[in-house]
Amino acid sequence: MDKQRFTASVVPGSKRGRTLGFPTLNLSLNEIPSDLKHGIYACFVEFEDSGCLPAVMHYGPRPVFADTLSCEIYVIDRVITSPPQKLHVSVMNRIRDIKSFPLSGMLEEQIKSDIDVAKRILS
Repeated sequence: MDKQRFTASVVPGSKRGRTLGFPTLNLSLNEIPSDLKHGIYACFVEFEDSGCLPAVMHYGPRPVFADTLSCEIYVIDRVITSPPQKLHVSVMNRIRDIKSFPLSGMLEEQIKSDIDVAKRILS
């Protein structure tokens, strides 16, 4: 996949990622490139004076929770205490398709695996 860059507004989310131990920044779906396929991605993000930070992005439906489409960014090894207004995203690699899991614990394990893959890609 070619690298893709975009900027999107950060919007309130369901706060479900926080309860799973992976707090995310949710992006406005209206600002996601129309040619971006649903999936899990390794990316870099920047906001305000953060510098370039490694992250994992989920873009697509949330089948585990039977929920709507979302674009969520988990910044790896960083706690974001105050969400920025805008996030600059550099998509580097697609990790996998969206999957459904019968239990949220299985989703947590997959997220940990996705983070490990993203760290290898982004290092």
